[in-house]
Amino acid sequence: MAQTWFENGYVAFDTETTGVQEKTDRIISASLLYYNAAHVLVRRRTWLINPGIEVPAAATAVNGLSTAYVHDMGMVARDGIAEILAALAQCVRYRMPIVAFNGSFDMTVLLHEGRRHCLALGDDFADIFGGNMRLIDGLTMHRKAHLKWRGRRNLGALCQVYGVELGAAAHNATADARAAAELSVKLTAESPELFEVDALSLHMAQQGWYAAQMEDLQAYLRVSRGDVSIQCPPGWPVRY
Repeated sequence: MAQTWFENGYVAFDTETTGVQEKTDRIISASLLYYNAAHVLVRRRTWLINPGIEVPAAATAVNGLSTAYVHDMGMVARDGIAEILAALAQCVRYRMPIVAFNGSFDMTVLLHEGRRHCLALGDDFADIFGGNMRLIDGLTMHRKAHLKWRGRRNLGALCQVYGVELGAAAHNATADARAAAELSVKLTAESPELFEVDALSLHMAQQGWYAAQMEDLQAYLRVSRGDVSIQCPPGWPVRY
């Protein structure tokens, strides 16, 4: 059997944030799920973080996490971000694939959180963002396998298409991480000629796919919206 990215196990990662601005919004919850090669969940870690700022009502409406709740129950932001960095760095050191959906968003937010809390000089930060990560991103995979997809391509919509249970738990970090893992496994089974490779090879392939996808999206949006200034940044797995 061909080598697959999940043959030695993997982790699934997701965050919930105060918004969608990668450089300025804050992580308020995160989940890291550990799976063995048989796709059995063997361990989980979760974080609830007090970002030290107000959680916008729009974010609360999406993820259910209010300012009062995260301020009362959440960890000090610097401590929480440091723990997340340490956990992910350990995965990177053991060459464990990190599975996510639109993972470049989570990783970019985490990078800027690390910088914000003066953690960027530590070994954990360097190990994650120094080029050794193996990210498996279900969104990038689906875009590659289905170039002319008609319909929504968010996690909830694709879970319905592929029979992945998510339901009312959407925008909960643990539920989203679990769904991202299951979706990526199903995409691999659907298109083994693209995705049934080792984790490093798939990670490197996704870098090229993502750059091409953003170039195509940028061209489409510039024409459809009549605005030649529209930019779709190509950075993957992190936009620095």
